[in-house]
Amino acid sequence: MSIQPANISPSYKQKVAARFSKAAQTYDDYAAFQEVVLNQLFAMVNVSQTDDVWLDLGTGTGRALSLFASAETCPSLLAADISHSMLQQAQGRMPEAHFICGDAEALPLKSQSLDGIFSSLALQWCLNQEVLFDELHRVLKQDGELVFATLLQDSMPELNQAWQQVDGCSHQNQYLSYDELLKICRRAGFQEVQAQQNTITSWFPCVRDVVDSLKKVGASLIKDGAAPISPGKWRNFETQYERYRETQGLPLSYRVAFIRLKKVNHG
Repeated sequence: MSIQPANISPSYKQKVAARFSKAAQTYDDYAAFQEVVLNQLFAMVNVSQTDDVWLDLGTGTGRALSLFASAETCPSLLAADISHSMLQQAQGRMPEAHFICGDAEALPLKSQSLDGIFSSLALQWCLNQEVLFDELHRVLKQDGELVFATLLQDSMPELNQAWQQVDGCSHQNQYLSYDELLKICRRAGFQEVQAQQNTITSWFPCVRDVVDSLKKVGASLIKDGAAPISPGKWRNFETQYERYRETQGLPLSYRVAFIRLKKVNHG
């Protein structure tokens, strides 16, 4: 189906879209961590009927669409992303889905139109989590389910601590704690069906590969901006990060929430 455009908030959201569009061609080659999260999250999905309508929110290159298609019960699928180029990749993977280019905080969908929403590692890019979960509650039918994974506070501590030693600045986005996230979900009118948090660590041979694991999937944008990095500062950063080297290589650790919710009411 064709890719349906929608209005996207300016500035930061446009930068997010541009960054992920730039990474659309390289994403699948560098998304090892994202694949681990996706498979673990998809195990929480329960589609009851083939005429259910599910949205893959932040579909990226459409890897979740393939999982839905190969499941015992495949619903009607919508796929949304802020990046038009990512949607083109997803469309090539599963052309029978319906594609929407738009903002998760202002979805171009009717209220109570979805039976389920699936989202793997996309919601952390939204600016206002309260607005986001109110919007997801709006488009879900009563008893509809939201199954998502998102990054939590204390993700990528190695990256943060290495930069703190270099310039005392944060070079990564800040995320909610697990408890803060669940409180927002409850306030929006969701009830927890399953909820857990896990630490997932990836290992790399060198610092450049650590950074490429973010950059090549479009995940290197900082919300508050960041000054350009000089060659000297980069060498200092490499030195600081090397202090975390272990037998397996250099670690990059993520704290990830895996949550399945049901729409009950609006608090």
